[in-house]
Amino acid sequence: MNKHHLFSLVFCIFSLVTFGQKGTIRGTVIEDSNGEPLFGVTVQIKGTTNGAITDFDGKFSISATPGTYDLQVSFVSFQTVIISGLVVEESEVTVIDQVRLKEDVELLDEVVVTAELIKTTEAALLTVKRKSANLIDGISAASFKKIGDSDAANAVKRVPGVSVQGGKYVFVRGLGDRYTKTILNGMDVPGLDPDRNSLQMDIFPTNIIDNIIVLKSFTADLPADFTGGVVNIETKDFPSKKEMSTSVSFGFNPDMHFNGDYRSYEGSGTDWLGVDDGRRDIPVSPDILIPTPSSPNNDQLAGFTRSFDPILAASTQTSGMNYSLGFSAGDQYEFNSITLGYIASISYKSNTTFYENAENNIFLKPSDLSENELVADQRQSGPLGINNRFVSGLVGVSAKTRNSKFSANFMRLQNGEIRAGLFDRQAFITSVNNTRRDALDWSERSITNLLFAGEHYFSSESKWRLDWKFSPTISIIDDKDVRLLPFTINDDGVFAINVNEGGSGQRIWRALEETSYASKIDLTREYKFKGFDSKLKFGASYTTKERDYSIALFNIRVQRQSQITWSGDADELFESQNIYTPEQDFGTYVSSNTDPSNTYNASSTNLGLYFSNETYIMDRLKAIVGLRLEQYVQKYTGIDQRAVVGDPAGFEANDSTFLDDLDFFPTASFIYELNDRTNFRASFSRTIARPSFKEASIAQIFDPITDLTFIGGNRRVEGVVEESIQATRINNFDLRFEKFFDRGQTYSISAFYKMFDNPIELTVFNAANPNTFQPRNLGDAHLYGIELEGRKNLDFVSSIFANFFINTNVSFIQSVLEMGEPEIASREATARDGETVDDTRVMQGQSPYIVNVGLSYTKPDGSLDAGLFYNVQGRRLAIIGLGRNADVYDDPFHSLNFKATKNLGADQRASVSFSVDNILGDDRDQTYESFGSSNAIFSRRSPERTIGIGFGYKF
Repeated sequence: MNKHHLFSLVFCIFSLVTFGQKGTIRGTVIEDSNGEPLFGVTVQIKGTTNGAITDFDGKFSISATPGTYDLQVSFVSFQTVIISGLVVEESEVTVIDQVRLKEDVELLDEVVVTAELIKTTEAALLTVKRKSANLIDGISAASFKKIGDSDAANAVKRVPGVSVQGGKYVFVRGLGDRYTKTILNGMDVPGLDPDRNSLQMDIFPTNIIDNIIVLKSFTADLPADFTGGVVNIETKDFPSKKEMSTSVSFGFNPDMHFNGDYRSYEGSGTDWLGVDDGRRDIPVSPDILIPTPSSPNNDQLAGFTRSFDPILAASTQTSGMNYSLGFSAGDQYEFNSITLGYIASISYKSNTTFYENAENNIFLKPSDLSENELVADQRQSGPLGINNRFVSGLVGVSAKTRNSKFSANFMRLQNGEIRAGLFDRQAFITSVNNTRRDALDWSERSITNLLFAGEHYFSSESKWRLDWKFSPTISIIDDKDVRLLPFTINDDGVFAINVNEGGSGQRIWRALEETSYASKIDLTREYKFKGFDSKLKFGASYTTKERDYSIALFNIRVQRQSQITWSGDADELFESQNIYTPEQDFGTYVSSNTDPSNTYNASSTNLGLYFSNETYIMDRLKAIVGLRLEQYVQKYTGIDQRAVVGDPAGFEANDSTFLDDLDFFPTASFIYELNDRTNFRASFSRTIARPSFKEASIAQIFDPITDLTFIGGNRRVEGVVEESIQATRINNFDLRFEKFFDRGQTYSISAFYKMFDNPIELTVFNAANPNTFQPRNLGDAHLYGIELEGRKNLDFVSSIFANFFINTNVSFIQSVLEMGEPEIASREATARDGETVDDTRVMQGQSPYIVNVGLSYTKPDGSLDAGLFYNVQGRRLAIIGLGRNADVYDDPFHSLNFKATKNLGADQRASVSFSVDNILGDDRDQTYESFGSSNAIFSRRSPERTIGIGFGYKF
């Protein structure tokens, strides 16, 4: 090897080693006045030519050899910022979360800050909140990282005016699910329950979320079907540096876990993955006519019966505890002018709930109008076990150039829930005997969602921006082999299958498949008006959905049961010696009982067009005006029960149009900036709340656990106005005064007023059948309320409380609904002696108040965060009574939770958390309320306290 070759080899090795030793500086530059990213900012290591220009997201990336540097950030007409003491380590990424540039047209002096002072995103979110065209609240990744919230449901509880129902569904301003919409990255995504507007928030781990934004006022670029608010979950495109983390957590409830009285049953081998392995598949086609004991081919009946899984009993087992596992990773790579990034997350949860005495009761007003105390029509109570397995996966990839960004996200959610209960039931009117009911239920739900999105800036000088998104989704729900077996028990303790008193045993299969395609395109133009920054935005959206729903039902019968002595064990019915055969001419058999009225197809399309303009009409007064148009069509194919039996009064639909609405939704908002930290807001908008497919159907959906039946809104009985369910149209008025301080401190007071045209409410379907419920339009309504928020550091009490913060938000709401004539007549007909029937009442689903209070502590070095949080909602009307049926209310649930997270190690990569939920041990009750009577239990669940511990590690 000659010296030239040797020199070349040494040079190459030296170059590779030098390259390997380099680190990377990455960060974001935003405009201090509005929190928006700045495009085209020069960022360079001071005293060198090594630097970069920010892209349209305000992002930059600089490669540098290890060392300590000063970074210079400069932009025309803005103050230059010098970031001193920036440490770059070998093969590591140094992240500067945000550099805030202030406009400076008079003094162009440099501003020197240290790197430690700018590593936070909380201030930027407050800036966005202060400058937003919408009335918004939210929580940043920095905030929920502090307290160690593991999922979005826990994090969003801290947002003013927000409450979380069942640990997963978000309600805004006390309004029910119908009036709150959840979107993911600005797009509609159906949840595991497609009949809800709200997406289950607990499915999103916080380590993939940038922000959770709650929009409380409408602008034309948003979907019009919300009233209380829109909750937008914004996931990360890709992290600023390589991230990889894992977590595990455990939850223990002394009353529920390791309990030997837990109820369940043997399922399939893959239940732990939230999916059945085929064991619960329907064994007989519902189209096959199963013979009866009196049929000529009754010798085939035993074969049909034995094809069904023989397990019917809710067996006694020992319950396990809650646990969860999670893993996430992300990184970005730079290739010349293209940045590629990815983020991936997978999580697994198993939650076990056990209620030793779950109650579901029916009470009625006495038939004698002189009597007030509610009387029991049906009582049901007993042990109920629920095990919920949940698997979620999210993978996202992004590619970004200087002027464009493309992203694709794939999300898969899988949920399997097994419920088993053994209930003692007393039906005081229809039966003289008691009933014992075994109820087994398996529900399997999945969502597969894709999201493709693009952002395009035509150039760094151009003021045009184009955004587009396309999102197909498939949602599937399979209730497989729901089993119900009621024994009646007479005074002598003899068990029997009595169809007239306890009802038939049943095996039920329900299948729902819904596909949706959502797309939108937005075009934004920034311009100057009278010297002020202004923005014109217009675009279009189109969403199409189709749902297929079917049900197959089989009855469990017993031929000549006097030949069999039952012990009360439901599994006895399908024992070999008790199966009906022609030779012994007695025993158990199955029969078909499929109702065509419970099978339907429904579809909808929604075309939206809008424009919106944002500009200052005078100094400090900004106006945002817009108009949205939506053409919504919902069609239905199905048949009701009367038509099935040939009743001329029956109804049959064949791709019939149930809703065909063309609506215009105007919006106007005004923001007066009293100073740089204080705003006064006023807004008006018109929105809509549409019935879901289920609500607009003619189907009947039975819940074997509660023994209640949901009836679609297009079923009718005599005495009720023959009109199909209609959409609700709402006029919204909002006022807010807000003030912002340093360190994320803020306070605000809001007032709002809403007018509802035809609100959809849940009521008893038939006065004579108190177990059935139906959505209906019952009258017009309005509500008004105030909302108070404050976030304050406690250093004003004493310096020792400098790291304590108190968060308080309280809402008070008053609603009034003007009842229609049918409801007034029904209430007057069953009014108690001395009772005055008003023509108004509160709205169904509306809480009169919401209280959220939190006391948190953060250690200055970030190694410890702890918080005590309290939430309660006022008593609200849940189900509207009809005839002798009294109104049902959700009682307040006083939720007091504690959580602390300790980060360990010099680099704080490891963490341990401790939590206690429901410290007060409150019950979740629904109760009847009637004039002159004490309240009676409609439903009761006692969740008790859960103690949790979690561990996490960032690689």
